[in-house]
Amino acid sequence: MTKISHNFLSMLMKKKVLVTGANGFVGSNLVRALLENGYEVTCVVRRTSNLISLENLPVSFKYADYNSLSSLQEACKDQEIIFHIAAKVREINKKRYFEANVELTKNLLESIKSSNVKKFVILSTQAATGPAKGLSPKTETCTCNPVSYYGKSKLEAERVVREKCPVPWVIIRPPSVYGPRDRDFLLYFKLVNIHLAPMAGSKKKYFSLVYVEDLVRMIIMAAENERGNNEIFFAGDGNVYMLEEFIDAVKETMHKKAMNLHIPIFLSYLIATFNEGMKYITKKQAIINMQKVKEMRQCYWLCSTEKAKKILNYKPQYSLQKGVNKTYQWYKGHQWL
Repeated sequence: MTKISHNFLSMLMKKKVLVTGANGFVGSNLVRALLENGYEVTCVVRRTSNLISLENLPVSFKYADYNSLSSLQEACKDQEIIFHIAAKVREINKKRYFEANVELTKNLLESIKSSNVKKFVILSTQAATGPAKGLSPKTETCTCNPVSYYGKSKLEAERVVREKCPVPWVIIRPPSVYGPRDRDFLLYFKLVNIHLAPMAGSKKKYFSLVYVEDLVRMIIMAAENERGNNEIFFAGDGNVYMLEEFIDAVKETMHKKAMNLHIPIFLSYLIATFNEGMKYITKKQAIINMQKVKEMRQCYWLCSTEKAKKILNYKPQYSLQKGVNKTYQWYKGHQWL
């Protein structure tokens, strides 16, 4: 076989990848980006999963029990890259956070030992590192001091990957992520729609952000670039924001005026306390819960993307206003607003 024909055949062969958490916010956006980049995508889902976010996409499905090594081994068979996106951001207790975010990671790593997998990419979180001490963003070499069970469980999952992964790995730590299919930032759009802009506490709070399309582009870049092997990267758009700036961008996009309301932090605790009681009835954790309030109290959720820019040549393509505009159009077009 000539070199030209060999290269031509290689181009025709799509790289097989597996995505956990494929029906979630980041996962469903990643699946679309992978398809656009020519990958053959298999989505790991539960039989009870809501698959509307993956509707009509040319993907395969593997129905796996995350606690079953045999079903995970079957899912990982013949795959070349694992994108481990599945995670629980809200759970009813510490044990459940660690079961969802650490034990599944351990099971996946065990499952790929006898497979063809060549790379393991896991989506972690800025929460695993904890807040910065001031306006200087955290880097990948900074000491980690997570303040919530979610952050602690994801930091433990990172440790497991670093110590036990049998193939080259990449850890991506995004800050707050917004964009189409996200339900958390949707709340701000809904409130601005009724002319309200609530903010917890009176202290100025600074944070990093990333638009979901920039995040999934970075995830794919890290998977494709061997220089990213066995490295940790923060994601983000490289800017420092205050919540007022995000709300102002929402106001401008929606052509709405909204009253800024500073909600005392003790009121957030009262709401969280009520929700903590209700979770035993609903069996679900609310968005405003005690762990979330611990994160909300922090003033500097800042991270640096310099390492990703240097090693991966990562360049965010979305400004805040551009990302908010596109998010709003998606919400409106899909009747979420």
